Amino acid sequence: MHDYEASLEHDKAQIERVAFLLENLRGGGAERVTLDLAEGFSALGYDVDLLVCEARGVLLDSIPSSINLVVLKPANQLTGLWAALGAPGGGLSAILSCIAAIRKIPRSMRFIPAIGDYLQRACPSVLLSALPKSNIAAVLAQARVGVSTRIFVGAHISMFLRSQQGLENGRGQAHHMIPLLRHCYSRAAGVIAVSEGVAEDAVSFLHVDPDRVHVVYNPITVSGTVEEVDEPPSHRWFFPDAAPVILGIGRLVAQKNFPLLIEAFARARQHADIRLIILGGDETSAEQMAHRNELLELAVGLGVGSDVDLAGYQPNPYHYLRAARMFVLSSDYEGFANVIVEALLAGCPVVSSDCPSGPAEILNNGQYGLLTPVNDIEQLAAAIVTTLNTVLEPQKLRQRGLEFSLERALDGYHQVFFDKPAIA
Repeated sequence: MHDYEASLEHDKAQIERVAFLLENLRGGGAERVTLDLAEGFSALGYDVDLLVCEARGVLLDSIPSSINLVVLKPANQLTGLWAALGAPGGGLSAILSCIAAIRKIPRSMRFIPAIGDYLQRACPSVLLSALPKSNIAAVLAQARVGVSTRIFVGAHISMFLRSQQGLENGRGQAHHMIPLLRHCYSRAAGVIAVSEGVAEDAVSFLHVDPDRVHVVYNPITVSGTVEEVDEPPSHRWFFPDAAPVILGIGRLVAQKNFPLLIEAFARARQHADIRLIILGGDETSAEQMAHRNELLELAVGLGVGSDVDLAGYQPNPYHYLRAARMFVLSSDYEGFANVIVEALLAGCPVVSSDCPSGPAEILNNGQYGLLTPVNDIEQLAAAIVTTLNTVLEPQKLRQRGLEFSLERALDGYHQVFFDKPAIA
């Protein structure tokens, strides 16, 4: 990454600056999409800053060299709270009710002073924040310092479903943040949703003006990936005449419902000699590693422990997707489901839960892969067996995947940011 202070002084009158904000660099879809967008805007000729609240996660070493990394320094809790309360435009009751409900000051508020300092110093034309906590911090920081930077907030997931699942799991923080999210999203320059379903949630649940909600499908990069995966991955289950491999990919969190995938696999295993590999899991997350152990125990309990492998995070899953017999997504909900597009690009057949939202939009309501009801073990197992016995055209799947290119996404984001298409 080139020198940040020198970049700030470089031809400010002619080069516009675009900033992106992330909470951390874990291996989630929103984080990977943000890195792709940042690199894309840099290629368009913009000076690009990537602000991170915590410089940790599996993507830390994946930041493009053309991007200025800005690691934000947190203030103490009271300073962060004072900064939040000092943002004009109301929101006082929403902030205080959130704190009262969760019985602590949200950690994200500690970054409001640093974000505000950055906005005053760097004066970017646009700042895009990707996820709810950082969205709140970015909007409050901009309101507090009063700069002209337009703050756009990303909507990567249905907040209604996320808050409901949190309540069901005894974690109500997402639910208690809703009034504050509504306040901040209404003050942002715009909300960019990754699917039509997420856009509908922003309007109906977060009460955002429909005219200020924009849908831009997530970009999935293809250069240097699909063309370079002729060789199978170095995994013991990929060799000539081996049993077909079912592949799951995602963070090891409840939303992905990997227990459902393992149970459906165990049922399908009764009808076919197959194996299951699950890629994903941040080794820096104690919670994800604990869930990993639970999944392994479940597989053993179902009698398929020797047929299930949790192979960890893979920065390039295309080797696995090209070698696997199919990809299965078992999530309870998604925002867009980037990994389905990655599977299509690799020519890998897809089975997915018809969860809100994204899978049905990507698969065109079942035209490019089977959809099953959410949390339905029997139908998911049946779809796996059906796909095993179906011959699909890889090129047809790849052509569908190419419709979700980085170029299209850059055009969409550029249109929202600057009211004109991108010029490469």
